[in-house]
Amino acid sequence: MNYWTKKFKHLNKKYWGGKLSTIKVVVRDLTKDRAEGLYHYPHEDSKAMIEIDKNLTHHEKTNILLHEMCHHAVEEFYKERPYHDHGSEWKKEMRRCGFIGKIRSSRGRYKTKAG
Repeated sequence: MNYWTKKFKHLNKKYWGGKLSTIKVVVRDLTKDRAEGLYHYPHEDSKAMIEIDKNLTHHEKTNILLHEMCHHAVEEFYKERPYHDHGSEWKKEMRRCGFIGKIRSSRGRYKTKAG
């Protein structure tokens, strides 16, 4: 199990009491995707997965992981994929995990304290 999948488990326990199903976390260059992180919803034969941009600092990667985990939580707990995947349930999860200020799709890297 890689470091970031272990980090997923730690954050899952901290913010969701370990209730989220564990999914694979991959760190790679996402420059071409113009993204800092991606959550891949499960579909057909594909399992859910999180990708994080390798060009971020450790703190930023942690916050992006938490941002993407909020998508995973909405998928698992609410069984919905809100408009553009950044709907009200996702915003509630972000706020519950400690993100402050205006919660929007690009609000992943910045959190007042380390996750």
